[in-house]
Amino acid sequence: MKKYFISGAMLAGLMSLAACSNDEGVVADNNGAEQQFTITLASSGDRATRAAADRTLESEAAGQSIEKVTLVVRSQDDNKVVYIHTLDNWNDTATDYDTNGHGKKLTFTIPKADKLGAGSYVVTAVGYNEGNYTLSLPNKGDVVDKNITATTPTGAEAKEVFAGEQKFNVTADKKIEGTDASKAIQSVDVALHRQVAGAYGYFTSIPAKIGETEVVSIRMVSRSKNTVLTFGSFNSSFTTTDANVMYMVNGSVPATKTAKFLNGEEANVLFSAKIADWFPGGDENNDGVYDKKDTNWTTPYTTGSYLKGSVFASNFIVPFSATQGKSTLELQLLDATGNVLYAWPVKLDASNDQISKTGETASADLFGAGTAMGFAETADVFSLFRNHIYSIGIHKQGTTNPDKTDPGTDEPTDLSKIQNVVIRVNDNWEALHHMSIDE
Repeated sequence: MKKYFISGAMLAGLMSLAACSNDEGVVADNNGAEQQFTITLASSGDRATRAAADRTLESEAAGQSIEKVTLVVRSQDDNKVVYIHTLDNWNDTATDYDTNGHGKKLTFTIPKADKLGAGSYVVTAVGYNEGNYTLSLPNKGDVVDKNITATTPTGAEAKEVFAGEQKFNVTADKKIEGTDASKAIQSVDVALHRQVAGAYGYFTSIPAKIGETEVVSIRMVSRSKNTVLTFGSFNSSFTTTDANVMYMVNGSVPATKTAKFLNGEEANVLFSAKIADWFPGGDENNDGVYDKKDTNWTTPYTTGSYLKGSVFASNFIVPFSATQGKSTLELQLLDATGNVLYAWPVKLDASNDQISKTGETASADLFGAGTAMGFAETADVFSLFRNHIYSIGIHKQGTTNPDKTDPGTDEPTDLSKIQNVVIRVNDNWEALHHMSIDE
């Protein structure tokens, strides 16, 4: 799982840019230890690479592609913002912090004249790419009572975004409380975690026709879909997968319904794929399925690796709560006019840890507690939680042999058998969930 750490040392460095020695919360000091904030982006399990401004969800790998980190510091006493700054060009200016390229870091030092004075503070940081969200960031001097939010542009899909916060105290002699007073640099750390969910489908042997009608596309639809993220109720306690996992929905404001379930009930599209993008010219050998026997198979992606004869689709998702008494997801095959030809109800695997858990919704109020949903998660009625990835099929890092399935690592789901399809939640994220589809 990928994490960011912002140390108190970094905050100090950022504050040097503000030159705000006469502002509340900042005092002149020409002696003593340096205050710094070091932003560290740690990714667990893979090198964080990017070919464009945004990474797409191509596997369960814990990659990242943020460009900006906005830092907000406020007083704990009155929630007044004493500092705000945006760091640009994260990906270009941050340096690798280990030899395997598993993370990046930036360190800033605040001039002694601009140190934070004695008091209790909260630092909140958000990592994102410009244009992906409209952020509700405060201004310096504002007294805030709400958590920061991020809104997806109208009609746009969610993109990856990270956030976290940490309380810290500064003593009368400008030391960061709880650190080694003998050190020349003192810091406080805050971990930034992924704020979106993820969902993907990885398929092979897709029926070419249902009856006499050609299958043109495949998609996953959901009971709900949200457009606004709330950065609150952070899970600062976990450091490894499946340790202190939270079942938190930090999404709100439903999106407009754009699809329907097979039974006609309204739905939203989570992800979709056109068959022609993977099999130009259709079912080449006329055997009734799209698979590796069709030599016209190709991949529309410029990055990533996929098994020959497969189809892949994915998206990042603003988390949403289950609708009590209503199944959450459905996998569909569609014709050229968008009619649903066939559909499978999608469910969590019976052994999934999410089943029987009671989820929470994040509070919009600053430091507000999460609210329990009021019903337990089931195999059919389940939420998509923050920092959990939900998958049908297995695509961990991509295949090293496109001619051969690699069970447990690169394993698309065979749809010709019309059997169960499994949803999973990955160990590079906060949790790994299994879903299945029923005939």
